[in-house]
Amino acid sequence: MASPSAAHRKTKRIDPYWIILGTILSITLALVVIYLTRDQQKGGSDSAARPPAPDFTLAGLSGDIALSDYRGRYVLINFWATWCPPCMAEMPELYAYYQQHQDDNFVLLGVNVQEDLGTVRGFMQTQGFNFPVAFDSTGMVYQRYGGAGLPSSFLIGPDGTLVKVWEPGKITRKMLDKDVTPRLPI
Repeated sequence: MASPSAAHRKTKRIDPYWIILGTILSITLALVVIYLTRDQQKGGSDSAARPPAPDFTLAGLSGDIALSDYRGRYVLINFWATWCPPCMAEMPELYAYYQQHQDDNFVLLGVNVQEDLGTVRGFMQTQGFNFPVAFDSTGMVYQRYGGAGLPSSFLIGPDGTLVKVWEPGKITRKMLDKDVTPRLPI
């Protein structure tokens, strides 16, 4: 049989003071985290806090393409390949978004990773896509961006800084509307 003190310990309640104090501390911590990350979630208002995007010049379907050529615009760099099912699944949504916002200080820059010009040109013509495409034939630019899988996408701000990273994985229209559209001067 249990002693009275053992029975008393089993039914001992936590002092309400500690419950209230723990709740207040948890809420305070959550508010501090939200406050400290709010600029990061919005993409940040201070471009000095964002890293510069690695510049590059690559061969394109219609001549050389340099990231710096698009300075002053938002650039969505999308690393992709025709053999990549998620890349092919996201491409129509990316292209539709580009068509809608190309006059809103926005450009979609596809960077094909390690495929030949003929394969990519044929794919673009077959699909009816008409956006700038560069060829990272060695995969070096992809590596400079820390590519971990395809597709990988990076939003570059008008000032040349890295604003948002989606990697690896398919981007949806909903994600673009949430993360890119609010930045555009529509």
